[in-house]
Amino acid sequence: MILIGLALGAVLLQWVLEETRKPVLQRDYGIKMAAAEKAEEAFDAVRDHCNLEGAIMDVANDPSCTGLIGPETSLITNAYGNLDSKLTTLNPNMAGYVVELFKQAGLREGDLVAVAVSGSFPGMNIALYAAMDVLKLRPVITTSVGASNWGATDPDFTWLDMERLFEERKIFTFRSAAASHGGGDDMGRGLSPLGRQRIVDAMHRNEVPQLVSANLEDAIVKRMSLYEEKSRGRLYRAFVNVGGGLASIGSSQNHSLIPPGLSFDLEPKNWPRKGCLNLMADKGVPVIQLLNMSEIAEQAGMPYAPVEMPALGEGAVFIKNSYRLSLSFLFFLIYSALCVFVLAPEIRQGVFDRVRGKVDGDTI
Repeated sequence: MILIGLALGAVLLQWVLEETRKPVLQRDYGIKMAAAEKAEEAFDAVRDHCNLEGAIMDVANDPSCTGLIGPETSLITNAYGNLDSKLTTLNPNMAGYVVELFKQAGLREGDLVAVAVSGSFPGMNIALYAAMDVLKLRPVITTSVGASNWGATDPDFTWLDMERLFEERKIFTFRSAAASHGGGDDMGRGLSPLGRQRIVDAMHRNEVPQLVSANLEDAIVKRMSLYEEKSRGRLYRAFVNVGGGLASIGSSQNHSLIPPGLSFDLEPKNWPRKGCLNLMADKGVPVIQLLNMSEIAEQAGMPYAPVEMPALGEGAVFIKNSYRLSLSFLFFLIYSALCVFVLAPEIRQGVFDRVRGKVDGDTI
């Protein structure tokens, strides 16, 4: 009965602590909010552009009418994509999560960052660009223009077109240094000749140089050469990949081998092929993989596939309910004293003896 009483007391004290938790602003809250606001500005620019262009919004699949959910299939669709994963990235607060990763990696203003994006997750691309913008990083960006289902799959409004829109609206000042088809072997394998041509057309109208390669190994070598050339002898402080571009991750099997989020090194594995991300990690560069969106949402403390756009500042990277430390310490002392008093008979007897002696002395 004594042990049961102690257990119930512990549960009661823990319940009080849970009920009295208070919201606490997390580290770099102001920077994260600025990044989320910048991402929301980019979202609004895409929405306004689509409305001006007379696009028909797919409310069922894009409930917030962002314009960032493209057709399920098109001439430039190159892989299967999960709609819920795409919807998860349509949250401007993801920019705050990327800021958190950059801060954990130790990045500072002016640091050089190698970036690889694709058309598959335009929402996450925007979150990344917003984080780089507020932190004043210097990115060297390559883009795989093709996209999986529900990404930037409109041949007339690819990710490269979105980049140009952001530059024209003075939202972001950086764009892709070069681009490729993406898809099979990073050469658009699996697309029709017309689909590959539409991707080349997007590069031409946005004045982005094309990365032409003979095979996937060649594509990886050329991207690494481009990063080296653009660095001008400076060291990259991070490599960031969004999506499953093969030139970046090396092989489709590597999807499950590369952990999402920040990694300071990759454990030795039987890699089918090493992409740019692996090669950068081999050089000691911290790598950030933004692909498995269910795990990314869990890390960020944000909802998976929200029906409504979350308000700015929602998520564990912004605010967490934390215990009241003073109350926790008080309860710790009370419960420790109670355990000692109840479970240590010799101490309890000594206390009773001292109390009894004091009473008897006062009486005399």
